[in-house]
Amino acid sequence: MEPSAQDSSGGQRPKHSALKKPISQWSVEDVCHWLRSGEFACSAPIVDLAQIHAISGRALLRLTDEKLEKMGVGTRSQRQDLMERVLKLRLQQEIEDLLLITEA
Repeated sequence: MEPSAQDSSGGQRPKHSALKKPISQWSVEDVCHWLRSGEFACSAPIVDLAQIHAISGRALLRLTDEKLEKMGVGTRSQRQDLMERVLKLRLQQEIEDLLLITEA
């Protein structure tokens, strides 16, 4: 499992060079790496679904419970866990965007 680093929002962000770029610029491979890493790593079928549906960082940030269900993410519990992680990423992205604005 990939080690993690504390990010500016207090969440865990995997130490993977590609994942240091903005989430909206993540490739499908980056998203799959993120899904496999961290304390709450997703199961292989969820990672496979992300590859099949070509979920990039931009698409990841726009996921909803309904979209996950249509993709075939089985249980409601799995969808809720994943949505919690995605919501943390959205918050992280917003914080990073605000920091960039205030630094300018």
